[in-house]
Order: sequence, then C-alpha cells, then structure tokens
Amino acid sequence: MNSQIKLSTIIVTLVSAFLVYASFILGDSENYLFPRLISATIAILTIMLWFEKGEADKSTNFKDLMPGIAIASAFILLLKILGFYLASMIVFFTLVMYYTKPTESKDFWRVLLIKLGVAFVFTFALYGLFTLLLKVHTPEGLF
Repeated sequence: MNSQIKLSTIIVTLVSAFLVYASFILGDSENYLFPRLISATIAILTIMLWFEKGEADKSTNFKDLMPGIAIASAFILLLKILGFYLASMIVFFTLVMYYTKPTESKDFWRVLLIKLGVAFVFTFALYGLFTLLLKVHTPEGLF
C-alpha cells in the first residue's frame, strides 16, 4: 500500500471510528437506529479497506475529486436555506451533469431533460425513504 492510500485509509478509519462513537455512545438508543446502521456499515467497509490488495502504483487524482468536494460543500452550506429535498435535487443533477461523458448524446436538451427527470425521481425516492418510511425530520428551507 503506497503512502497516499495508507494516509487516506487512516483518515477514513478515524472518521469511521468517530461516527461509530457518536452513534453508539452519544446517541439515544431509540432515535439513533438509522445512524447506527450507517456507521456500522461504514466501519465494516473501512475494515475491508485495510485488507484490500491493490496495485502498488495505484494513486488518486485529487483534481478529479475537487468539483465533487466543492459541490458537497455548497450542499452543506445551502441545506438550511433551500431545504433538504431541493438541495439534494440540485446537487444530484449538478453531479450527474458534471461527471457524465460528453460523448453521451449529441442532443443536449434531450440529455438535460432525461437527467433532470432522473434527479426528480431520485428526490422523490429520498422523500419516500426518509419522510414516509423512516420518519426522519430533514432540514427545512424553502421546500
């Protein structure tokens, strides 16, 4: 494992340990069921990351990750203003538009409408999962 991958694995392990600590130690047992499931899943995936046998020359181009990090940061900053669902739809649509291949189709408007429709369906799936099924209170803003 090269030094960059080892450092990122250590950082992910520390974040995972904090999430497990916060959800199991700091949280009330009844209200923290969903965060406990997510943090336990992240912890299991982190443990699996330590045993991954990747190529020795494998590296990550962080320039490719910067737009995603910037979009995620904007999502966090605008979450209380726009609300969870509107912000999620905008972020999902932006990520899909940015990271897709430009050779997908020559008809820009067709691709735009399809991706907007997928973002709309994604947002309704989030609404069904969090609000209707899990009864999670999401940040409210405009919507």
